[in-house]
Amino acid sequence: MKTLLIVLMMLLGGCAMQSPSSQFYVLSARAPVSHPVASGLLLGVGPVNLADYLDRSQIVRRDSNVRLRMDEFNRWAGDHGKNITVVLAENLANILGVEGVIPYPWSSSLDLDYQVLLDISRFDAKAGNLVVLDAQWQLFRKRPREQLLQVKRSHIETRAADSSHDAQVEAQSQALAKLATIIAAAVASSAGND
Repeated sequence: MKTLLIVLMMLLGGCAMQSPSSQFYVLSARAPVSHPVASGLLLGVGPVNLADYLDRSQIVRRDSNVRLRMDEFNRWAGDHGKNITVVLAENLANILGVEGVIPYPWSSSLDLDYQVLLDISRFDAKAGNLVVLDAQWQLFRKRPREQLLQVKRSHIETRAADSSHDAQVEAQSQALAKLATIIAAAVASSAGND
């Protein structure tokens, strides 16, 4: 009887203990809306390729140059790569002041003017609440024939307000807005030369 009572108390005690609840995050567009650069411009954004360590649901923090921490209870809501692609497209649309910025994938019937492809090799936070975004991107003119216009590397740093995941995600959203500003300048320059 005593053993049964001890087992019952242990089971009830285990039910009372709860694991932390998961929190889910999304990146969001932060670039301000501007005046149109080129009316009728059609820009495709993507595909965006993520480094393997980023292509997961857990939010990543960097403990050192060689050690990463994947947070099981703080996760991306949905596909992280798709979220990055959509946010970049929204930022580019705002900066360029055009509605024709389409995230990958798009219909094969679309006749794009330009396309930007991205490879993101780093997009995490490290000590001191510093968010680092490293990306290589390529800008193509699609009409009248496909032509590679630029291949660039961008290194962007933004500081989070504090060490919370909310602040990290906000700083990552700001970093994507800065990257979009750089890409938009290249698109605007190319469109101005057409």
